[in-house]
Amino acid sequence: MWKSWLLVALVLSLSSVSFSARMLALLMTPGHSHHILQFSVMKALAARGHHIEVYSYFQPPSHVENITHKLITGAMIEQSDYMQHFEDFKRFCEENYFGFAFKFISEVLFGFTDEAFQHEHFQSLLKSNTTFDLVFMEAMVPMESMAVFSHKFKAPIVNFQGIGDWITVDWMSGNSLSVAHIPDRLSFGFTNKMSFMERFRNAVSTTLTLLYYHTIHLPRQQAVIQKYYKDPTTPPTTELLGNIVITLTNDIQALGYSRPYTPNIIPIGGAHISTHMTPMPEDVRKFMDDGQKGVIFFSLGTVVPSHIFPREYIAAFLNTFKRLPVKVLWKTNLENIPELPENVKLAKWVPQPSVLAHPNCRLFITHGGRNSLIEVIHAGVPVVAMPFFFDQMYNVGFYEHLGVGIKLDFWTISEDSFYKAITTALHDKRYKENAEKISRLVRDQPMSPMDSAVFWVEYVLRHRDSQHLR
Repeated sequence: MWKSWLLVALVLSLSSVSFSARMLALLMTPGHSHHILQFSVMKALAARGHHIEVYSYFQPPSHVENITHKLITGAMIEQSDYMQHFEDFKRFCEENYFGFAFKFISEVLFGFTDEAFQHEHFQSLLKSNTTFDLVFMEAMVPMESMAVFSHKFKAPIVNFQGIGDWITVDWMSGNSLSVAHIPDRLSFGFTNKMSFMERFRNAVSTTLTLLYYHTIHLPRQQAVIQKYYKDPTTPPTTELLGNIVITLTNDIQALGYSRPYTPNIIPIGGAHISTHMTPMPEDVRKFMDDGQKGVIFFSLGTVVPSHIFPREYIAAFLNTFKRLPVKVLWKTNLENIPELPENVKLAKWVPQPSVLAHPNCRLFITHGGRNSLIEVIHAGVPVVAMPFFFDQMYNVGFYEHLGVGIKLDFWTISEDSFYKAITTALHDKRYKENAEKISRLVRDQPMSPMDSAVFWVEYVLRHRDSQHLR
């Protein structure tokens, strides 16, 4: 008998302590690129037995066990009128500079906040008597008001930050604002090597952003909370955001400017890049395999609408591609382009990390989104980048700082300037060598980004009051 008990004790001693939590994930930033990283972490947590109720604007590609998804619909996400006409898009890009980027985003996207709380799924959630052990949210414009659910369910917050660490994250986390050498991610393409005038502009931009954030933006969020959640004990939004225990940022430690961080800011950039790459569609795979002389991958992400570009821009792209001895895979929603060059293939969707990791991929032409930055650095591929708005200026400035890419101004682009940038990035060995060097650095970590994300989320579950991290 004693041998049986000894065997049971041995098995228990070797087994790891496991637990299952109920989590509420309010992934309500209206940008699909943010959702890619966030939902990847949700899937990893679900695989460990946690049960997650996800609210978002984007339908997951497939059902995931232990995840219940609530799709949020509405006029704001369905219309996005400011992206349907080229002149409006151009004005949208031009108006978010020098401290006004945050103001512009706040005003354009505020309608999402009110519309979300009106949705039947959120109305049901506000009335729900269920319990959650943890709340996920992205405490970024326009959804800081989602922090009210931390108060309702008496649960700590894990904050996702899709664009990486930023001014408001530093404020929420108790981190120092290093305006002398860390550029504002939303307003400029500065690096950490700023002139005196650039540092002055950076300081003014940061000050204007925080002033607007505290005097106008957060009071608007507070008004939405008071409109839809009638609990008189609800504290102000600034206090609700104090329930954030950790922030998971779309950053990589080896891929950033040196700066101080409090322990509650956890970089998990690249967590969505699986060791098992998503298979490419068969026609795309064959196109890549046949590109023995090399393939250029051209994608402007999930937000930049190439279908509204004037004909002269499309012509400049195609005429340039026609002159190249390599193949070009262009991810775009454009269809039936007349006289499409033989070396160019159009695709509405491709698994970007898989394409970049293909051995025949020689160059990435991009808008400079955060996920694109991390994916191409991970793959060790040089870049030609055309930033449009928000953090893309900062990201592309960082490409240049690392010596892995060339920046182009989309609004003044010509066939000759486009061709010169592409051929330089292809033939100057320094770009490829630098890209491969940085790739080795970002891959060499003691813990994978996904494992780090899972560890720290479960750390919060184990130690709900983790103010010692601030």
